[in-house]
Amino acid sequence: MAPETAQIQFQAPAQGTLRDYGIQSAPSDAPLPWVQDLRDGAMRSIAEERETASKEIDFDVQIFISSGMPEGVLRSLFKQALDEGGKRVRFVVRGFEPQKVGELLKKLRMLLPDPYKDDVLVEVDPNAFRAYEVKEVPVYLVKSKEKWYAINGTVSIDGARERVKKGGSYTSGELYAITEPDILSIIEDRASKYDWETSFARARERAAVNLKPHFDLPTVIQDSTDYFTPTFTVPEDVTGPGPDGKGTVVLGRAGQVINLLQHTKLQVPVIAFDATDPNQVRLVQSWVARPEYSNADLFIVGSSVETPAGTVVMEELGRKFKRPVFPMFKRLGERFGVQAVPAIVEQEGDRLRIRYFKPQSKKG
Repeated sequence: MAPETAQIQFQAPAQGTLRDYGIQSAPSDAPLPWVQDLRDGAMRSIAEERETASKEIDFDVQIFISSGMPEGVLRSLFKQALDEGGKRVRFVVRGFEPQKVGELLKKLRMLLPDPYKDDVLVEVDPNAFRAYEVKEVPVYLVKSKEKWYAINGTVSIDGARERVKKGGSYTSGELYAITEPDILSIIEDRASKYDWETSFARARERAAVNLKPHFDLPTVIQDSTDYFTPTFTVPEDVTGPGPDGKGTVVLGRAGQVINLLQHTKLQVPVIAFDATDPNQVRLVQSWVARPEYSNADLFIVGSSVETPAGTVVMEELGRKFKRPVFPMFKRLGERFGVQAVPAIVEQEGDRLRIRYFKPQSKKG
């Protein structure tokens, strides 16, 4: 049943629920350690974002609405919210028909005082409808003295605030059916019927075919250091608008060679190695255990991505290194200037320093 006009303990209104909603499958094997680390990190990030968002919430009224309410009521509420400063009032919608979110947004936008401005806060939050068992609309949540109170039925925003001050149960006016479906219910239903295992199997097959580096690099036979400058040659004159939009200026001339590292950075070291060579794998393991390479990106070369046991090399290495491992395609190897493996690529000024190591001579 819908919440009555009673004190509601409410730490912070639910926000971003579509973003936060996740579907977990039940694979036969446990997730890779680095995958689990990514999941845990994402959940921590979401929790931190929520905590920050709760401190920045400025609205003190939430109104649960539906596009099926009379247009005159919605127009009036939107105008009242705008008169109060717009962002002090949050309007909440339960969901939308799949593939038709644009229609919902267009309909609501055309009811705003100015359809071309985002002065009124309207959000899709099905979890809030669930949390407060909202079955008909409008329902108002009004904040008073750091606590939230509910008012049911059509009333002005000021009227809802007055009812909260007086206290007691109250249904102030007409209630209307909710037109929009619960979008989370739709997602849950589709997820429960989806054949996740078959999809994962197809994805593994595609990975085995599409993620092959398709080329090999020779094994390093002597330790050495080389330098490489990644460049781009402008294929034709590139122009842009001049000052104040008047005229044009030439940004790049045809044939001009641009040093890419003068405009961007190699964020982390890059390690390239042959995944089929046990000596190289052991050497890379010793490297990533060092602080300076703990965040390095790992790339493998080689024409095969399957182990003798039939597993995908990148999956096996992902477990071993507890991080993603990527295929190094030929074009990417050329961009880094890598000529042999194993190698460590790092930026030094406006060029790349490439250090080659003979794997048999390194114990880690």
